[in-house]
Amino acid sequence: MMEERHIAYQHTTPYAVLNKLTKDTKRIWLVFHGYGQLSRYFLRKFEGLDPVENYIIAPQGISKTYLEGFSGRVGASWMTSEDRLTEIANQKVYIDAVIAAHQIDWADKRLVYFGFSQGVATMCRYAAHARIPFDQMILWAGMFPPELASKDYDFLNRKISVKYFTGSGDPFYETGMKEGQVSKVRAVLGVDAEVRTFDGVHEVRADLINAL
Repeated sequence: MMEERHIAYQHTTPYAVLNKLTKDTKRIWLVFHGYGQLSRYFLRKFEGLDPVENYIIAPQGISKTYLEGFSGRVGASWMTSEDRLTEIANQKVYIDAVIAAHQIDWADKRLVYFGFSQGVATMCRYAAHARIPFDQMILWAGMFPPELASKDYDFLNRKISVKYFTGSGDPFYETGMKEGQVSKVRAVLGVDAEVRTFDGVHEVRADLINAL
């Protein structure tokens, strides 16, 4: 009789950072790339931020694959539908390790969450898991996970800013998606998300990040 089992083992995987974490750092960004991207390239979108005041940490999806055929460009993925709950649990353990490696004193730092596409769901789940108070959350062309509820964010003790970005020509956008996400954010986080629609497709715009 076939039986599927799970086993825990030590795993080494990369992440990327931008700028230096110093006493002058004011904002720490935890940013989550989209499907098929790599963290070191995703960070290029954040190079316009003040390097003294902003330190950016970009975890990377644990699963990697060739994007076309069996060679060439490689991309990472946060998860698939296969063994979904295990993948979500692995994400949290990995990102916990990334944060712990920095030994951050959050008393004088502001946390900003940024998620793009597939990375939005990973970001929201991790924010609920980590329970670190944050100041801003940016949902860029992605979906807030349906299973999260207000109780998952009851650690928030101050008003936060939530922004939802979508491109006017995004092929993944469906009618009513924007309204649905605003409603979900209001129900879970208790705030009205600021919706920003830009001329573009399924992409991150560095010029808009610089204005955040």
